[in-house]
Amino acid sequence: MTTMRAATILNGEIEVREVSVPPPLGPGQVLVRVKSCGICGSDLSMRRDPDRFVRVSREGGNTLSVFDPSLPVVPGHEFAGVIEEVGAGVEGLVLGERVAGLGIVTDQGTGKASIIGYSNAYPGGFAELIVVDATWVRRLPDGMSFDTAALAEPLHVGEMHVQWSGYTAGDRALVIGAGTIGLGVVLALRERGCEDITVVEPSPRRRALASIMGASRVAAPPTEGGPVAALRDSPSRLLAFECSGRAGALDELVRTLPRGSRIQVVASPFSEETFVPVIAQWHQLVINFGSGPLGDPYGTTLARLAAGRVDTDLLVTGHVDLEGVRQAFDDLRDPEEHVKILVHPSGSEEREATPSPTARTTKANR
Repeated sequence: MTTMRAATILNGEIEVREVSVPPPLGPGQVLVRVKSCGICGSDLSMRRDPDRFVRVSREGGNTLSVFDPSLPVVPGHEFAGVIEEVGAGVEGLVLGERVAGLGIVTDQGTGKASIIGYSNAYPGGFAELIVVDATWVRRLPDGMSFDTAALAEPLHVGEMHVQWSGYTAGDRALVIGAGTIGLGVVLALRERGCEDITVVEPSPRRRALASIMGASRVAAPPTEGGPVAALRDSPSRLLAFECSGRAGALDELVRTLPRGSRIQVVASPFSEETFVPVIAQWHQLVINFGSGPLGDPYGTTLARLAAGRVDTDLLVTGHVDLEGVRQAFDDLRDPEEHVKILVHPSGSEEREATPSPTARTTKANR
């Protein structure tokens, strides 16, 4: 087998075509047949403006997502599947193992690491087969479906940022944006016993999901005064999680948050952002873009999913095969229509029927 089917992006156009299979395995790598892969917001950004995506990645020194935008790319990094081949030196993973993980691969010739899906040489999870470094791969807990496992990657981002934020008991949280990442923040805060979580989100559907996931209050964005105006009182300080990625959101928070607050920037736009630093200084704000100690956020999230702490049926709002990827990208522009769409490169009929663990939350009406 020298080629495989995949959904590719080139010049913003999505096309299903035959592409080369991934390069041969190197030591410490595994070949995975993809069963389920989520469409990430970063995939949407990359399709919308691949040149800007790559340029900003280069300017920021993020070599993990640098590729040649004049050549096709197979996106997708929120994967789950079955191991088809194991490279030399891999321990703890065997042929036929059901796995998921972080889609990072190291090229054997250059030593350069990339995120699958943002590489011309290493296709992402909208292809039948992927190669990833085994160190980032986890065996699925017994009974966990591929669809549930594919959610661990986006939800773990919320867990990671809550760890970075330095949350402590008694903090009041303000979460701006309730996409999958924002909902992951709400979940991580809830699991820590946070009793005061306000979520500001324009979509009624996603506000309902935030309530189910653990928010104590949800609100539409106020017309003025910033997200803080959605609170019923005037707090002394807040722990704010900016998860919307909206241009201007950071400046709005800097101007309106109470003195001594902290801002954890979870989602960021690829465009220029302007705020007045002295205002942040006057307000004695701490702004963290992602720094601090971490304690296995992916493993923590996978364990929560295995324990049924999340009703994943609430988050997965669509399933498509490769031919449906183009429409799925368009559909995700409407937050009322979808939250997370999963791609099944081998066809929806190949999805594992294993149900998700029994959830301890109540399903929302769709």
